[in-house]
Amino acid sequence: MIVSAVTGIDEEKTLSLVQHGFTKGIDPFVLLEDVRTGLELVGTMYNQGKYFLADLIMAAEIYKHVQEIVLGDREGGIPSDHPQVVFGTVEKDIHDIGKNIAIATMRHFGLRVLDLGVNIPPRLFVQKMEETGAPILCMSGLISDAYDSMKKTVLLLKKSSLFPKTKVIIGGLVNEQVCSYTGAHYWVKNCSAGTELCLKIFHEKAALSKSGS
Repeated sequence: MIVSAVTGIDEEKTLSLVQHGFTKGIDPFVLLEDVRTGLELVGTMYNQGKYFLADLIMAAEIYKHVQEIVLGDREGGIPSDHPQVVFGTVEKDIHDIGKNIAIATMRHFGLRVLDLGVNIPPRLFVQKMEETGAPILCMSGLISDAYDSMKKTVLLLKKSSLFPKTKVIIGGLVNEQVCSYTGAHYWVKNCSAGTELCLKIFHEKAALSKSGS
């Protein structure tokens, strides 16, 4: 029902359904994925000429309102010593909806994320990884040109001293083949999987540190 409401650009119905589900205790990830699925369908219909740009923008606004309901604002208040994730959409790609969704979800679960924005060149990714000492780099891409940008970033990381202690995760229009081509450690289908993977990596690192102390 939520997917249909989003696809129909029905904000009132979407928010009502989400609020009802949230009150009933449905996992926020499930609610967000339903809305994201609807958002993707709107994007498909836009590409097919069935929707206008205004419809696409409205659908994105609906998603933002849904985030406010199920996630709230967790960007601030996270301790400065909390583990960091550096996140950006790669060079030649300016898509940011998926990235923004993923970052909001990560922050909700307590991860400190540095959002670099879109069209980020490989050297800037590496520079920010060096500055923050972040153990995870997340790159997003929704066009085929993004794959070469991801690969160049990984190669640059390998030339530095960062790669052995850095985990690279890619998302967007990716799969196992793209992951192998770029040299990334992991690929994820959606923001929920990305958040869960980051939390798993941090928990494993914490366990190793504890056992080694």
